Amino acid sequence: MLSKRVLLEVDSGSSAHKTFRRRFAMLNRIAESLFWIGRYTERAENHARLIDAFYHIREETADEDHLWIRMVRAVGDPTQFETAQLAYREQDVLFYVALDASHSNSIHSCVQSTKTNLKTVRERLPEELWDIVNGFALWLRSGEADELLYESPFLFLRKVKENMGMFYGAAQHMMFRDQQWLIMESGRYLERAENTARLLESLHRSIADDESRVSYYLFSAVRALGGVDVYRRLYSDHFTLEHTASLLIMNELFPRSVQHGLSGLEANLHTIRGMNGADPALDKAIRLVVKARSELSWLDTSELAKGSLLNGMEAINQLGAAVGDAFFRARQGVRA
Repeated sequence: MLSKRVLLEVDSGSSAHKTFRRRFAMLNRIAESLFWIGRYTERAENHARLIDAFYHIREETADEDHLWIRMVRAVGDPTQFETAQLAYREQDVLFYVALDASHSNSIHSCVQSTKTNLKTVRERLPEELWDIVNGFALWLRSGEADELLYESPFLFLRKVKENMGMFYGAAQHMMFRDQQWLIMESGRYLERAENTARLLESLHRSIADDESRVSYYLFSAVRALGGVDVYRRLYSDHFTLEHTASLLIMNELFPRSVQHGLSGLEANLHTIRGMNGADPALDKAIRLVVKARSELSWLDTSELAKGSLLNGMEAINQLGAAVGDAFFRARQGVRA
């Protein structure tokens, strides 16, 4: 982000302007890399949690083929999967969602994309972050990762969650709290809000397919986000639609709720604005976050089964492009 003063000082016809254009493009690339580091690390961990939840459902379901279809739908693109595979077999689905390099949303691809973006800003961030991501990316390409995935999916997914947790822990303890940190955290918070919303969409489809097992699907969704202990503390051991929606959407104290993600995103954007002054793209992003939070706060959690909550989350889908505009898209006539 550049201040208005710097922008106004540049004469569009001068050699200084050419230097400015190059510098602006460089800053855009740095911001874009930081933003996607936050998103991809969060996405990799979220996918591991989601796949883990599906695997626990597998132990209780009589229709495994339908379960694999739902897993691919939640994490990837069924059309892409069906182009390469004739049937939804367990090992093929596991490879697709976890290690398939041709699938842009697989865990492998998310970690590799993190590594690619981290390489761009490596000298600006603590060395430990590169060591964690690079080491884990190399492991995911090894035969050991293949073997562990098929022999013990639960241990493979635990390793993913542990490595992403190490990355976030190292960043939390060592990164300087400047704009680089705020941009990376903005990506993480946005991804977390979107991921929880997608989980709720998957939950809604599961309930529509089999209303006889609502409580089990609710338990699996809460478990995927690590919220079972919190849920039981707040609502005892009876899993209902209303209480699940209250925790996963409304409760800002729960770190994986939609509102917590949006709240964190809004706070970071406001801090960045305070450092740089008014900016049309940044102001628009802030307005959209406030709008999304407001719309969610007025929703009736008891209507989750009818899909009204999902309709109310449409504003979240606009945030990715808006935040991208604020951080690294072309502004003031300069193309990144």
